[in-house]
Amino acid sequence: MTNPIDTAKKKLIAFAQEKELKPKAIDLGDKAVQTLLRGVAGRVSDKTIPYLNRYDNTGFMEGSGYFLAAPAENAGWRVGYAKASILPERVQGDLYLGGYLAFPPNKAAGALTDLMVRAFAFDDGSERGINVFAVVDCVGISNADIRRIRALLAPLCAEKNIVSINISATHCHSGVDTMGVWGDLIQAIKKNPGAVKSQKKLGEAVSGRNPDFMDYLFETAAETIENAVNAMAPGQLHYALLDAADFVHDKRPPDVIDPYITVLRFTPADTNAKKIYTVLMGAHPTCYGGKQRQLSADFPYFICKKIEAAGHEAAFFQGAEAAIATDRGKHVKGQVSLHNGIVQYGEAIADYVLGTEESAFTPVEPLLNVIVRETFIPADNALLALLGKLKIVTNNLTKVTNGEDGKDYDLYFSTEVGLAEFGSTLKFALIPGELTPEIAYGGALTAEESYNGTQWNYPALNTVVKGRLSVIGLCNDCIAYIVPDNDFGSVFAPLHYEEAVSPGRRTGSNVAGAFIRTAEAAEKIRISGRPGSEDII
Repeated sequence: MTNPIDTAKKKLIAFAQEKELKPKAIDLGDKAVQTLLRGVAGRVSDKTIPYLNRYDNTGFMEGSGYFLAAPAENAGWRVGYAKASILPERVQGDLYLGGYLAFPPNKAAGALTDLMVRAFAFDDGSERGINVFAVVDCVGISNADIRRIRALLAPLCAEKNIVSINISATHCHSGVDTMGVWGDLIQAIKKNPGAVKSQKKLGEAVSGRNPDFMDYLFETAAETIENAVNAMAPGQLHYALLDAADFVHDKRPPDVIDPYITVLRFTPADTNAKKIYTVLMGAHPTCYGGKQRQLSADFPYFICKKIEAAGHEAAFFQGAEAAIATDRGKHVKGQVSLHNGIVQYGEAIADYVLGTEESAFTPVEPLLNVIVRETFIPADNALLALLGKLKIVTNNLTKVTNGEDGKDYDLYFSTEVGLAEFGSTLKFALIPGELTPEIAYGGALTAEESYNGTQWNYPALNTVVKGRLSVIGLCNDCIAYIVPDNDFGSVFAPLHYEEAVSPGRRTGSNVAGAFIRTAEAAEKIRISGRPGSEDII
């Protein structure tokens, strides 16, 4: 069945193009829709949303506590890896595919590939604790759900001194709906206002999330992380930067990509143990399209499968991929089916990684610094605010008073932004959504080129840290698209789809500002010795 929302949007865009409407005229339609949605959202009970001064941040993990400027004495890497399927043998109720809005919603009809959770545990030997990085084959995971996984691991964290657990999504659009948006929205709109109002009936709220599946995901992720921690062993860490230009392209101006595929490789000291490859690349796993009914992890699955077939372990992490699409043309040989073309594309990336000369790999000193900070993003997009108030999605919402009487408030998403440093040169921005690459790497549109005719006044994130900065996208949350403020336009304008599922026009500056402040905070806690040292860098 044709998606009526997509059809209506296409007609509006075509009308705007035909009439050569100016952005301000297009904005009137956008403003009208937002006003309507804001009115609907205002009628939904807000009793389940706490005020900021009552916000419970249980489950937040701040990271290393302090940063080291150099490896500790006698430091050495210990790394553990584990993986598991998140597809249970049986699930009560339907599974919806997450990624494409459809009426009626897309129910899963079997599985084309497995869906996995893969976890790494890192210890640099500095006695500051273990840091975990995990990734799930799904469209995204909310911060609230990540904190549920952390809660399951609280006893292990206390026992093993785990100081951060960072969980991201590969963002495959043919996995299970883990966000809640792609289920039966009509039923949700009918039932959820009453369930939210009574609070006692919150369990009856309708969402695309299958509760039975989500519980299985939480338990499996926690067990996999525990297995990774228990599997930690000594070894050497290396990284390589591979040219990404032949594999991806940007669908939205200003045509900026992360120029590299970042590869992190762990070689255990035990020569009988497998090497572990981590592949990070910014590109949407949307290869199967909206007509797909079978669950699949998309091209990242075939990257990992090919590396595993070569006798190693592998994981894929998503990068800065807001409007970045795969460029499969030159990697697909012959007249093949869509599926086989996706297989070839994933395998081409795996071959590229495995064929990299040893001289291209740089040793990573045994030094791991992690800092994560909570940040609050204005929920200016009335659609996302409505989805949150209706409990269709589980993103954390908070109320911030904006009047003297305390009765008027603004809604904010509470989320996390972080920085991880591996050695002295390799850095990772932990970003809770789909970041436009120009925010990370520069090249944002000028005032004359941008939708709003204003300047983007933030430095590229890679200029505020020393060394190479890669982005781990959809990390510790999924707040969707993060677009520079100066080019945040109407969803009815051509090439501005991303704004439909972005928290709002201030999201870019809020996330960029939060990362810059986090990087600055890292420098304030960086020392050359142990805590108490007066030698602050």
